[in-house]
Amino acid sequence: MKIIDVKTTDKKTIIEALNSGFKDFEDALQNFSAQNDEKIRVIITRNIRDYKLSDLSIMTPEAFLKVN
Repeated sequence: MKIIDVKTTDKKTIIEALNSGFKDFEDALQNFSAQNDEKIRVIITRNIRDYKLSDLSIMTPEAFLKVN
């Protein structure tokens, strides 16, 4: 738990995910949970195409490690 944090998912987040254009509900939940936290600016995933509708930066682990 030193390098990750667990975010809660509330009713607002679930409604945003349900009403979004995301094809995968779990990806939508992750996206909106992250988007609703002002400290989170990037989602790191191997499935970047699933996050086309995200307002956050989406990076593969390899790309993230190259810039950080």
